[in-house]
Amino acid sequence: MFRFVDNLRDSVRSLKNILKKQSLKVSINNKKYNVIGKTGMYHIVIDITDGEEIKINDEVIIPVNPLDVDRNIERKYV
Repeated sequence: MFRFVDNLRDSVRSLKNILKKQSLKVSINNKKYNVIGKTGMYHIVIDITDGEEIKINDEVIIPVNPLDVDRNIERKYV
């Protein structure tokens, strides 16, 4: 059973998440692009309609908290 304070903290966090605009942005060639699909295990959908300079094998930086990522997930660096 959770303490009252834990339930209150969770409720406040949920309310903050609802009220703030949540949009994940990734960085490709030092330019930010919106993620338009859900993030999955091996795939992500990014809107690059304005990215004429993007090429295959360009580095994509996804800002994610390492605590949110399971250590058992395979990492692939290309």
